[in-house]
Amino acid sequence: MKRKQHDTFARWAMKLLCSLLALVLVLLLGATALFQQVLGKIHYTQPVADFGTRLSGFVSNLASEGFGTESGLIGGTGSGIVNILLIGQDRREGEETARSDSMILCTYHRKTGNVTMTSFLRDLYVPIPGHHDNRINAAYSEGGAALLDQTLRENFDLHIDGNIEVDFSQFSQIIDLLGGVELELREDEAAEINKETGSTLSAGVQLLNGEQALTYARIRKLDADGDFSRTSRQRKLMNALLGSYRNIKWKDLLPLIDELLPLISTDMNYGRLVLLAMEILPKLSDAQITNQRIPADGTFTDERIDGMAVLSADLEANRQLLRETLLN
Repeated sequence: MKRKQHDTFARWAMKLLCSLLALVLVLLLGATALFQQVLGKIHYTQPVADFGTRLSGFVSNLASEGFGTESGLIGGTGSGIVNILLIGQDRREGEETARSDSMILCTYHRKTGNVTMTSFLRDLYVPIPGHHDNRINAAYSEGGAALLDQTLRENFDLHIDGNIEVDFSQFSQIIDLLGGVELELREDEAAEINKETGSTLSAGVQLLNGEQALTYARIRKLDADGDFSRTSRQRKLMNALLGSYRNIKWKDLLPLIDELLPLISTDMNYGRLVLLAMEILPKLSDAQITNQRIPADGTFTDERIDGMAVLSADLEANRQLLRETLLN
């Protein structure tokens, strides 16, 4: 009698285990299919594999420890951070290539869930691998995101886990989809935006639409320090965009993402995007944002080289700054 009861319990337990495994598999496939449908709208700069290969890559990424493998760099396996480079390209009409007008390294700190945004000033004069020394934004026009990543790696010891590229012509659409952004404007900033867009903004906190926000991000001539204030505005705008994201209700998030994703390009594969989305998005609404720029104060001089106004920086000092702020 006891043996029969034991066999019955064993069969019941096995059925329960199989049912649970089947449920987990269905949920995993359903979630992966949803990610596949949503993330399939992104423009991938690398060839995109079929769904079966993507799923296999997703499972492989789940088993990996991190996104990078290079040692001695700021980032990669075991570093506790993920480095995503946001590239804003300003392609003019009739141009086939564009320089990276905006380069912001977004570093996600896994332990705290916080984010550090580091702007690289476009006039920073650096060696570009395989090319002559030049402003850093020339790397993008010469070899795209891959050469820009290599330039950052060789000059600043940075491991870049992936790139997200947005054309400025599409940037305003993203802001409009988010319902605009609130920014505090100076009187001269408001006047400059009004002049360019025909708006009637005034000093103080204003709700900017896409066209107005894009004009704000491009302002350069109001301040004596030029690109320093411009990149500061860009970081403020990114913070404001995060604020808009935090105010979105969950029921509205998926339709919004569905419209946003076709406007961006990336070199990250499907599995990596799925993992990053699962890890970062739930924590982003509570993340603390820290802002900085390279070159830092006291580490550069203004020079004129080959007719160009450039920032000649102490690269070692800036490498050390990045190591301290991103890893500690």
